[in-house]
Amino acid sequence: MTKLEKIEQKMQKIREKITQYQSRLKELDEQRTEQENLQIVQAVRALQLTRDELAAFLLMGKLPPQEAAAVPHELYSHKKMHKEPTTESEDKPNEE
Repeated sequence: MTKLEKIEQKMQKIREKITQYQSRLKELDEQRTEQENLQIVQAVRALQLTRDELAAFLLMGKLPPQEAAAVPHELYSHKKMHKEPTTESEDKPNEE
């Protein structure tokens, strides 16, 4: 076997490993997505909201304090759930 053939053989082995790792990465990504979805479902169920209340919550982007206190902290990101809506004056730069 020539030196060139050895290099090509090594390259082929590396390509095969890359394919295996890409496949494994895809599997792990799907598992992560599934776990994220399960956490979302758990958080929504913990709120015990009606459909209308849930729709209103999703539109507002935050919970009233009493409902927020009932949700286990590990099921949601506090900063994301309690982001205060900006007012029109905060969104526009000073026009002076």
